[in-house]
Amino acid sequence: MCHPTPKALNAQQALVSGEHRGGECGADNLIMRHKSQYHCETAGILTRQPSHEEMTYVQPNPDNSFHEFLQQIANAVSTVLQFDVTVVDHQLVRVAGTGRYADLVGVKLPASSSFAEVVNKGRPYIVTDRDRDPICEGCSRKEGCSETCHMCYPLNRGDAPLGVIALVGFTDEQRFRMERHGEEYMDFLHQMARLVEKAAQSDAAANELAKTHEQLQGIVESVGEGIIAIDETGTIVCCNQAAIETLQLSDAEVVGKNVRLFFPSAPILQMAATGTQYKHLEALLRGPSGVIRLLSTASPLVSDGRIIGAVARVRSIEDVTKTAYQITNGQPNPAMEDILGDSPAIRQAKQMALRTAISSSFVLLRGESGTGKELFARAIHYHSPRSSGPFVAVNCAAVPEELLESELFGYEDGAFTGARRGGKPGKFELADDGTLFLDEVGDCSLRLQAKLLRALDSGEIQRVGGTHTMKSNVRIVSATNKDLEKMVADGEFREDLYFRLNVIPVWIPPLRERRDDILPLFSYFLHKYSAAMNCVAPQLSQKTGEILQHYQWPGNVRELQNTAQYVLHTCMDEIVRPEHLPVRFKQAASSAASGRAIIPDVRPELAPIDDWERKLIEEGLRRLGDTPKAKDVLAEQLGMSRATIYRKVKKYGLSDR
Repeated sequence: MCHPTPKALNAQQALVSGEHRGGECGADNLIMRHKSQYHCETAGILTRQPSHEEMTYVQPNPDNSFHEFLQQIANAVSTVLQFDVTVVDHQLVRVAGTGRYADLVGVKLPASSSFAEVVNKGRPYIVTDRDRDPICEGCSRKEGCSETCHMCYPLNRGDAPLGVIALVGFTDEQRFRMERHGEEYMDFLHQMARLVEKAAQSDAAANELAKTHEQLQGIVESVGEGIIAIDETGTIVCCNQAAIETLQLSDAEVVGKNVRLFFPSAPILQMAATGTQYKHLEALLRGPSGVIRLLSTASPLVSDGRIIGAVARVRSIEDVTKTAYQITNGQPNPAMEDILGDSPAIRQAKQMALRTAISSSFVLLRGESGTGKELFARAIHYHSPRSSGPFVAVNCAAVPEELLESELFGYEDGAFTGARRGGKPGKFELADDGTLFLDEVGDCSLRLQAKLLRALDSGEIQRVGGTHTMKSNVRIVSATNKDLEKMVADGEFREDLYFRLNVIPVWIPPLRERRDDILPLFSYFLHKYSAAMNCVAPQLSQKTGEILQHYQWPGNVRELQNTAQYVLHTCMDEIVRPEHLPVRFKQAASSAASGRAIIPDVRPELAPIDDWERKLIEEGLRRLGDTPKAKDVLAEQLGMSRATIYRKVKKYGLSDR
């Protein structure tokens, strides 16, 4: 909490007035660019009103003009939200600005801009797609504009327009944040506008500025960004709650104490001594609770040309890594009703999955390859109490065995040759407070199964090469297309892990057991891919529909999806006929007419999945032969890659037949 001493007031005044040089914090760096977006997701920007004790009082300068006060507001908002900020008066003359607009104060904006629209109508205006925005379309400066987004909010004095305050972004990341958190940012500007309007209405500028500064400090404190400030001697003058948690300080009353008591070699000490700022510095601090890995940006605090301290923004490397992972790997999680299909079998699967979503129990999704197990896992996460947390997926079959352990549990610096400096968090850490999806869990080695079981039982994990354990709060949703019961009997899968994962099994039916869904699904994919190709989706002939419905679909929905794409490249008119389908469908129709099916209709509950798969491949080799060309044809018929068919042939001992 911030409890400033009289000695700290000058330093705090510089922090709020924008005299430090930290307003422009390097928008070209991915990690630090995303800090405001991350806090919106995890802590909720501006969702908690600060208590009186949490507010840091800053003594205002009674000689400040109103325009100087507007510049203070712009600097503060820019520092907190990581956008450029500009303020124009009611005549569209820029009176304050940060970043690219700092040197454009005094320039008048065109009457065709969105700022003029806000002044005239007195309503906020947001632009996140300038190519389609009607006002941007008519703006006289459109050609040279490099903005990706902006949000304008009106300033009024009573009923008279006073001007506009605006957030402006120049990167796709800033546009992404403005689209996703527009309401929070608009609320923030609303509060800033109220402060400006109060100051404008008051003749007693000093008293009004004192009050608005105090309110501004409370707003800054309410944001979850870790901020710590010291004076020239190293005494802590401000340390918000987020910084206390990031720095793992057990003593909340740190204001007034010297930072050397906690971190003797803190980089901020050198900053206060030399005035040389640093950005996005990865630091290892040894403190009371051990070594802490941080990403920090710091700037000097300056008053009357003299360095009077420094301010630093701090975030843990773990938080930065989670944010980067969510942005670069995130996919939209569908609702259960978004999963296509209305046959009894798929309805039953969706109802069961929806019931499991509200609990915290582990779920095991069973089904053949291509049935949409990850789609179900994402829908379960969407409907769960953890939906605001991360969804992290790992395919246990796609990662080499020797790397899978470090992929799941992470590793420490120097754990093995080629290990990244500073280590790397694993999927368990990235999925903390969310859902971890273990796809193809049956492919884990017995050694890894033992470590996975321990993590699930204890709720603790240990990085590869590490010596200390970390708490893990994740919900496990796993999936497999293997016969785990047979693998347990054969000693290939641990029985205790099987029972740990198989708390709530959900069977996802293959496409041949939901034939009522085949034609609607095929039509959906035809329209989806034809729209992407900018062409009209063709219709199915009756004969084609019959062939699709009677085909066994060994590759399930994935094969159906690929077939729809194939048809769009072979059908040149408005009707899809049998000759437009892949060759395997013609062979299936021919085999069916002669009384034998190209794909044996073996239900997985009557025979183990491996046995069923073996019979498919064995039958195909018997028909087509064992030549490389024959295997390529068989791979296409079964919806497998060339490498997969060779691996399966070797696995089942079917080579050299």
